[in-house]
Amino acid sequence: MDAPGFPEPRWPALAKLLSRAHCRDDAADTESLRYRLFGYALSESHDYPDAWLSYQIDTGTVAPGALLCADPVHLRADQQHLLLFDATHLNITADEAQALVAAFNQHYAADGLRLEAPTPTRWYLHLSEQPELHTTSLLRAMGRDIDKCLPTGPDARAWRQRLNEMQMLFHHHPVNRAREARGQALINSVWLWGGGRPLTAVAHDWQRVWAVDAPLLGLAQLNGIRCVHPPTDANAWLHEVVGDRHLVCLDAAQRAVSYGELESWFAQVEQIEADWFIPLLAALRGGQLRELLLYPGDGHAYRVTRSDLWRFWRRRRLLLKHKG
Repeated sequence: MDAPGFPEPRWPALAKLLSRAHCRDDAADTESLRYRLFGYALSESHDYPDAWLSYQIDTGTVAPGALLCADPVHLRADQQHLLLFDATHLNITADEAQALVAAFNQHYAADGLRLEAPTPTRWYLHLSEQPELHTTSLLRAMGRDIDKCLPTGPDARAWRQRLNEMQMLFHHHPVNRAREARGQALINSVWLWGGGRPLTAVAHDWQRVWAVDAPLLGLAQLNGIRCVHPPTDANAWLHEVVGDRHLVCLDAAQRAVSYGELESWFAQVEQIEADWFIPLLAALRGGQLRELLLYPGDGHAYRVTRSDLWRFWRRRRLLLKHKG
């Protein structure tokens, strides 16, 4: 993949790690990969239980029943499409979130629906029973035409109608009238997703999980693994590493991918190169690390050891062009 209008990217540490590694096909996307890394073989024909997992991280409690993620979003008309923008674009205050939640719960009390906002940006919908829906994750829907991302399945028609009702309810709410007067984007809908069934713990050998991704942290917690946010860079991380197997999620560039923001993606990867891949390459060379297993999201997994770094005959290739 070439990038017209952008300079040739130079990420020498990451390029060397990928080029010298043993490569295998791994078509898992970001969402399914987190489950596979813990040994769960979940069908892509059903929702992943992201709501159930992240709810425990956000509230410290197990959801009492059926649950969906119901994250606040802004829907923006663009010619013939309706595009979705997530809460990172909205600067939602806690008061705004609670006011919209209260209006929702009053309106839908007779339907057995209850909205909860443990954080201003992550909301959850409690239901009397789990609907038969196949949903699209917020990550996949961001920046896209929602018509291609709306729920499918036996109960989809009823829930699409409900989504329209929710949009009308929020659009006319005083919170959004005030935001409109201030020139802010409206919080004019919620995005429903992640309604998979709860999981049980499985055998694992992870020592620690380092991530900010709520479902991934939920998986770690479910399986009794210590989970913490990653430090600012690999040098700080290396000082804390104890034991053999650690899972580190570096997903700062993912949002730029979702929105097609190429310039932002370049900048994020350059920062990750400086903060993580340069010191990780040095640690691998120096024997501080035994091996690295990388999942850059290109449909492959890359396993690289210290001895692999001597495979100098392997041509160095850039991430944008790397095919394994």
